[in-house]
Order: sequence, then structure tokens, then C-alpha cells
Amino acid sequence: MIGRYKNLRIYQEIFTSKDFIRIMIAIGVILLSQVVYRLPDFAVANYPSVNYLWVSNLLLIIALFLTGVPVILEAIKGLLAKKINVDELVSIAVIACVATGNFLEGAIVSTIMATGAMVEEAVSDSARNAIKKLIEITPDKVAILMPDGSETLVEVDDLKIGEILVIRPGDTIAVDAIIQEGSAAIDESSLTGESVPVVKKTGQMLYAGTVNNDGYLKAKVERVGKDSTLGKIISLVEAAENSKTESTRMVDQYAKWFTPVILSLAVMTFFVTKDLNRAITVLIVGCPCSFLLAGPVPTIAAIGRAAQSGIMIKGGSFLEGISKSVAVYFDKTGTITNGEPQVTKIETGPSFSQGQLLFLAASVEYTSRHPLAKAIVARAQELGLNLQAADNVKVIAGSGIEGRVDGQKVFIGSASVEGEEGETVVEVKVDGQLAGFITLLDKIRENAQQTIEHIRDLGIKDISIISGDYHSAVEKVAKEIGVNHYYARLKPDEKYEKIESYDNGPLVYVGDGMNDAPALKKADVGIAMGVKGADITLETADIVFINDRIDLLPFLITLSRRMTRTINANIILSFTINFLSLAAGFVGLLTPILGAFSHNFGSILVVLLSASLTLQKEKIRI
Repeated sequence: MIGRYKNLRIYQEIFTSKDFIRIMIAIGVILLSQVVYRLPDFAVANYPSVNYLWVSNLLLIIALFLTGVPVILEAIKGLLAKKINVDELVSIAVIACVATGNFLEGAIVSTIMATGAMVEEAVSDSARNAIKKLIEITPDKVAILMPDGSETLVEVDDLKIGEILVIRPGDTIAVDAIIQEGSAAIDESSLTGESVPVVKKTGQMLYAGTVNNDGYLKAKVERVGKDSTLGKIISLVEAAENSKTESTRMVDQYAKWFTPVILSLAVMTFFVTKDLNRAITVLIVGCPCSFLLAGPVPTIAAIGRAAQSGIMIKGGSFLEGISKSVAVYFDKTGTITNGEPQVTKIETGPSFSQGQLLFLAASVEYTSRHPLAKAIVARAQELGLNLQAADNVKVIAGSGIEGRVDGQKVFIGSASVEGEEGETVVEVKVDGQLAGFITLLDKIRENAQQTIEHIRDLGIKDISIISGDYHSAVEKVAKEIGVNHYYARLKPDEKYEKIESYDNGPLVYVGDGMNDAPALKKADVGIAMGVKGADITLETADIVFINDRIDLLPFLITLSRRMTRTINANIILSFTINFLSLAAGFVGLLTPILGAFSHNFGSILVVLLSASLTLQKEKIRI
């Protein structure tokens, strides 16, 4: 019955669905038919003119119409579309029952199959709930501030960048926006899985799908629709549902020829045994529904479980890739470190004061999302500098960023001198002349060392840091977290080449900045850290840690390996059940009705095993 439920985007509540109502009516009609057929003698004596067998069969035909006809129609649609599915086998079995006058068996078989498909869908839905909630979370209308100070409600689809949202306590934020006025505790659990609200103030970003707990805010619209953080996450989910693991692709290859094989077996069974019931049973148990579920359901279950922890995955193939990985390479800034550096020192040339240098640098960095840029802008705002976004801003990959401020060409990039104790130094040039240096320090994440230890305990020994920062800064971080291999002063193309040259097996790369995009794309699996990363990084990555928690990497590795084991176990289990059921049907140990039960038992067992992936704990045992 996979033909009717193969689309993994169907989200129905089981007890309110039309299918549930239809099946319940069919069951009631079948029971009524048997009551009529077995009426006591006194009823027959009092109403001798009634043909009770005819009434009983009519009720069974009604039941067949309710549960059998939908399957037959789907089979016809499949044939017209030149797509063979298991519905054809079930349809032939049901039609054969009716043609031979076995209305009771036909009605029971079609109802059991429909019930089994509905239960499969209901159990599978638990694996998709986290994804479903993301799609349903945002409001349809929002309040915006008009030029005259009044408020008006508008459709979210009609919002324009630059408009001012009015966000009250309890409101769900519909788009990505920057706070212009006010502060509030924001519940970001829908995106990150973290239950503790985050306090957001003026100048900080609000993300679509999060909830304002307690403050009155005015916020400028920055990104809408597909460009918003939630929009990108939904795009990731859509990609995930359309992607397939290697095991699933193998099953798809099998699905191309199973229908003619099972039909041939059914015909052979009839000619050998001269028993049509056995042939019908072979048709029913030969439907490899559980086999076709073996790959997709655990994949969606694992992706749904990851989503609950704030990990968005583009597809099961990337989880499968992590399960086979032999190496993990990390970027440093914003990945191993917190990504929240602070300015510790400003050195200027003779023509500039510290305030002037900081103003020029912060104006160029004003719209950048890089952690170092944010730190420079934050320091300027702390000092009360009236910043303005620079003109003609452009990023020079692997070198820095430049723009024009008050007619002066300002460039910020890596300095030719190294900082001390892991500090990062950037240089500021004005009209081509060195104007000074800004020194920043970014602390290592508290759980970085423990994460590295857990990854090693999981059997991945090849762990390295590749960074564009200075040797001294990278070396200090590597030693502190226990990483023996590290590479410093690498430009984006050099990071790409470093990963491209790796030939010992599948490699995972974890990064967060724009300069990580090529490496993320080249790695077997690219993981981007948090929504703070550049848009191109999120688009290039295969997996995104929305909650910016590097300590979830061991959990993800464990989940991926468990998903792979579950798929393999499902395939073996499905094949075994199908083979034994076919043999039992051939020798007459199974009737069509028992065959229908056997068929659905295998499918539901596969779904339940797969759904157990949703119970995977974040805290792994090593």
C-alpha cells in the first residue's frame, strides 16, 4: 500500500482523517454482513422471502468499494503514468477474490491493507513532527509601523525589507529583523532546541519562527520568505525529503522489477497447486511494502530527531556520509572558538586617533556578519560612535573587506604581525597607507575539548584544525583542546585544496564563515555552525547546527551510525519476512487474510524500529 502513502509530506491526524473514517465504516459493514449471514433460525422463519446471502454479499461489496476501490484506482493511475507500484499486486488479489465469489476475503484483505497503511503513516508522522512544526509556526499577518506612527496589519507575504515591525509579548516573529527599539527574552527553541530564552537588545537579530516572551519591540525587516532563516531551514528540509541514502537507492532498483517477479510467482503457484487462494496469498504477501519502507522511514526519523536538537540536514545521504567518516577538520574562529571575539587593543599611526581608526573600520564592517567584524562594530557602538555604513563595500576572498567612508578608501584585512596568547590582529589601511592595527581575542568554547575527546572515543582519530589565522593563535587553540594537527594562514582556496587532497576516506568539515564555503562544498559532508554564519555558508553546507552547539557533533555521529544500522536491519528483516511468507503462502500455510496480517506486520515492525531513532539521547555514552 506504499503507492498511496509514499509522499513523506502528508501530515494527517489519524483519528480525524478521511481514511480512518472510511476504514471504520468498512469494518462496521463487514461485521454487519456476518451478522446478517448468520441470523438465527427464527429470523429466517419469520422473513423467508429475504435473501440473506444476497444482503450479506451486498454489504461486503460496499466494504470493498470503501477500501478496495481506492487501491484499484491508484493502481490504474500508476499504470497510466507508467509507474508500477505495489498497488497493482493488491488490486489483482482483491479482484481475484471478487471474481471467484470470495467477497468476505476480498473485503477483509483490502480493509487490513488499508488499516496497515494508515498505521504506518501514523507511526511515521512521529518522526516528522519537528519538521512539520517548523512549516506551521509563523503567523499569516503582522503589525507594521506606518510613517505617521499608526499601526496596521499586513500579510506576511506582502512585507518589504526595511519596514518596521511591531512585536508584542507572545507574538511569533514572522521574518528575520533587527531590533530598532526595546529588548525582550526571545524563545528560540523552535529553531535551536534550546529551552532557555535569549535576551535580545537593540541592534541584535531576531529570527523568523522564534517567540517574543515579554518585551515590546520595534524591528526593521531584514530578510523575508525563502531568504529568512526559517525559509532556509524549510529549504533544507525539502531537500532532505527528496534525497536518498545509498541503501534506499538500492531498494529503488529492486522496486523496478518486483511486480513482474511476484506476478510470475503467483501464476506459477496456481499452475503447480491448482489453488487460486494460494496464488492470491502469494500476491498479497509478495508486496514488499516493508522493504520499500526500510530506507525512507529511518532516514526521516533520524532527520526529524536531529531537527529537535536544532540540527538541520539536507538529506539522509549526508547522515550516511557522517556514519562512514574517518576524519573531521575544523575551522577555528566561530567554530572551535565562541565566535564572539572582543577588541583588546587598538594601535594607530601618527595621523589617526583610536576613535578615528575604529570609526573607519566599523563603518566598513557595519553590514558584515563575520565574528571579527561584529566585535569591531560592537566596540565602536560601546564608545558611542555614530556609525554609518560605508559605500562600495566588497569582500575580497581570503584577504579582507574594503569600502569608502567620507571619500576615503578603507581596507581591513589580516595583519602582517602576529598577536600574543592566541590573539588575532587585523590591519586597517586608508587610501593604501597603513593606519593601524586592531587586536581581538576570541575564547575557546567550554565544551570544545570534551567534544574532541568524544569524537576520538567514537573511533575518529584524524582530527585537524585548518584556519586562516596566524600560526601562534591556531597553535594555542589546538594545544588547549588536544588537537595534534593544525594548519594556519590558509586562504579559502588553500582550505579547499587541503580537503581535496585528503584520500584516506570520507571527511567532515565544520566551519562558519564565508571563507569556509569552498571547503564546506568540497568535503564529503560540510557542517555550518549556527545561523550567525554567512548566507553562502548556510546554502553551501550539507548540515547546519542552528543552535551553534559544537558539542552535538558526537551525538550526530552516533545518530548517523544508528540510522545506517537500522536501515540495514530493516532490509534484512523485510527480506526474511517476505521470503518466509511467500513460502508459507505457496504451501498453503497462509490464507489471503492471514497473508494480509503477515504483510502489515512486517511493515509496521519496520516503521516502529525506525521510529525508535527519535528516542536517541543527546548525551551519548562512550
